[in-house]
Amino acid sequence: MNIKDEGVLKPSRQYFAMTNDFAKKALYYVINSGKYYSTKKYQVKREELASFLFIYIKEGQFYLQYKGRSFIVPENSFIFLDCQYPHMYKANTNNTRFDWFHFSGNSSKEYFDLLYSKNGCVYELYDDHILISYMERIIKMMEQDNMEEHLASIYIQQILYELNQYSNLSNQLMENKIKQAIAFIEDVFQKDIKLDDIANHVYLSPYYFSRMFKKLMDSSPIQYLINYRVNHAKKLLHHTNLSIEEIAVECGFNSTSHFITTFKKNVNISPKQFRAIFF
Repeated sequence: MNIKDEGVLKPSRQYFAMTNDFAKKALYYVINSGKYYSTKKYQVKREELASFLFIYIKEGQFYLQYKGRSFIVPENSFIFLDCQYPHMYKANTNNTRFDWFHFSGNSSKEYFDLLYSKNGCVYELYDDHILISYMERIIKMMEQDNMEEHLASIYIQQILYELNQYSNLSNQLMENKIKQAIAFIEDVFQKDIKLDDIANHVYLSPYYFSRMFKKLMDSSPIQYLINYRVNHAKKLLHHTNLSIEEIAVECGFNSTSHFITTFKKNVNISPKQFRAIFF
């Protein structure tokens, strides 16, 4: 079915399912689905809707508001919403591509509450996750007008299972990646490194990496780098006879003035004053 909503481009498609009473009582069941190509004009804003929603962003970026929080959702991300709560989402870039479907039934509410408590509503996927395959199979059945309701219910259960596994592994995996990032920072802090360099080292998007680093370390990656450089400078100031200029270079600062300014901002005194303190 062609779509006339603003911001939805050809060859976008939308599909509707006919659901029998048994499926509504005993299974997870799909209500409608779509494969959308959109511009930045695409936006959905609802106060409530009696369904649950999966969205997979194939290309581009979304902006999402949900439960008092705002999210920039990048490419290769998965969104899971309980639509009974007010929500707004829109394409944040032109040429955004995404698949979606509304569903309900069985223990959808309980599963959503469990997963939201663990991970929130946005899942950034690191690769071609298996749950995307389950989603594609469901939409393919609707596209071919061949909805096998029991099989679709199994696929939805599989998606929920994978999201739960993702949530369980996410913290452990992220902790390991943050440890790798910290080791990288401490190994190359003397070089001119940027956020992208650190994020690329652990194979994460800069936005997602920065958000997770802040969550686990209570500091941005760049602030951690600055703190490490300043702490190294303190050691050199007290345990060597290197000049201020030499210490600036040794600690990875691009100029002596930048070093002095950064040091004073973090320590509240100049490097020279710090060197004069007797500990």
